[in-house]
Amino acid sequence: MDIPNFRRGLELNSTELNKLSNAIRSAAVTSVIGGTFSRTPGGTTIMVDAQVRGGGGAGVKCWFEATNASVETALKVKIAQDQIAGRYPNGMGLGFPDFILDISQNCYIYARILFNTTTLEIETGSDSITVLKSNDLQSNTASEQYILLATVETETDPARIVAINNVCSQPQPNPCALAWTT
Repeated sequence: MDIPNFRRGLELNSTELNKLSNAIRSAAVTSVIGGTFSRTPGGTTIMVDAQVRGGGGAGVKCWFEATNASVETALKVKIAQDQIAGRYPNGMGLGFPDFILDISQNCYIYARILFNTTTLEIETGSDSITVLKSNDLQSNTASEQYILLATVETETDPARIVAINNVCSQPQPNPCALAWTT
């Protein structure tokens, strides 16, 4: 970072001010892995979700824990059922069967939250909170927030799941995390 020094009595010039502006811009927080951030005129707030460290975590609840539920070469991941914002995701709930996702390759497991962009509340439809798998990283849109729950690593010969990495923090819907346009 090339931050200029300013001294009393010297004129400010555009080159030095541009260097300062670029240095400030490059230091701006634009995202947080394992958490959220919000930017207001009063400053930036970073909220980092509690993470399980070092493979331990005894006694730590893992919300929506993904586990291997494969049957021979049919790759499947079971997702623990729980609530987001007081509601079960579509296909989950008391009396529902195990929530199983079929997978075929490395993938990401997300909670997708659909917001009403006028009221900034979670939509009321049964599919407004869902758990899904994606072979690609998902970005938030103007109405959908994607919250990473787990990553799944696979091998092809033989077809098998080699690792499941759970995030374990409770998903927090946040309309401020939507990809707002100006």
